[in-house]
Amino acid sequence: MEFLIVLLALMVGIILYKYIVLRSEMSELSDYIDKALDGNLEITEFDEKELSKIKSKLIKFLYASQVKEAKINTEKSKTKDLIADISHQTKTPITNLSLYISLLEEDPKDEYLEIIKYELNKLEFLIQNLVKSSRLESDIISLQKHQANLKDIVEDALREFKVILSEKDISINLKDEDLIFNLDERWLKEAIHNLVDNAIKYSPNGSTINISVYKSYLNYNLDIENECKDLSEETLPKIFERFYRGKNSVSKDGLGLGLFIAREIIERHGGNIRASLDENRIKFSVDFPLWEVFFLTKL
Repeated sequence: MEFLIVLLALMVGIILYKYIVLRSEMSELSDYIDKALDGNLEITEFDEKELSKIKSKLIKFLYASQVKEAKINTEKSKTKDLIADISHQTKTPITNLSLYISLLEEDPKDEYLEIIKYELNKLEFLIQNLVKSSRLESDIISLQKHQANLKDIVEDALREFKVILSEKDISINLKDEDLIFNLDERWLKEAIHNLVDNAIKYSPNGSTINISVYKSYLNYNLDIENECKDLSEETLPKIFERFYRGKNSVSKDGLGLGLFIAREIIERHGGNIRASLDENRIKFSVDFPLWEVFFLTKL
C-alpha cells in the first residue's frame, strides 16, 4: 500500500513537472513569436542549436493547440447531436399532447386524460434519460465508489422485475458468486437494470433468461443471455448506439437509450461490454479486468 502511494505521488510529480516545463517553454516561444510579429526578432540572438530548440517548442505548442481545438470541436459536436436528439425524440410526444389537449377542450373524456398522462410520463422519462446519457458521455458524473458485492447488486436489480416476469411467465436461471470490488452501487445497478429490462422486453413468453456472475482467469464477469428474434450479426455493433432500436422493437415500449447508458456506466467502471449471437439467443458479456479491480480496490 505504501509503495503504491509513493509510486502514485512520483507519477503525479513527473506529470506536474512536465506541465510546468511545457508552460514555461510555451511562454518563451510566445515571446519569440511576439518579437517576430513586431519585427524585433534578430537572427543573431540564437545559433543553430537555439533554432532546433525553437522548432521543437513550436511543434509542442502547435500539437497542444491542435489537441485543445479537437476537444472543443468534439464537445461542440456532442452538444449539436444532443440538441438534434432532443428535438427529434420530443417531437412525437409533444405533438400527441397538443392533439389530445385540444380534443379534451372540445370533449372532456377520461380516456384523453389517460393518454395525456401517459405522454407526459413518457416525455419526463425521455428527458431524464437524455440528461443522464449526456452527463455520462461528457464525464460530468463522478462515480462514488466503495467496496460492494456485484452478486448483491444483480439480485437486488432482479427483485424489481418480479411482476413482469410473472406476467410473461419468464424464468430466471441465476448462477452467481461473491465478487467484491470498488464500484458505484447506484450507477452499476442502473446498468444491470437496463440489461435485464432489455432481456425481458425482447424475450418471448415462457422463455428462460440465463444470468451468470463469476470470476474467470482475467476478469470478474456478468453474462446475461436471452432468446430473441430478428437480430443479425450486422446489427450487433449498432445496439449500443444512442436511440438505436431494431426491427423487433416496433411494438415495444422504450427509447433506445437503455443499452447506451449501460455501456457508458460499465466503461466508466473500467469494464467492457459486448454482445454475441448464437442461433436465436443473444448474450451480453460484461467483464471487469482483475488487474484494474485489484489496483483500484487497493487504492
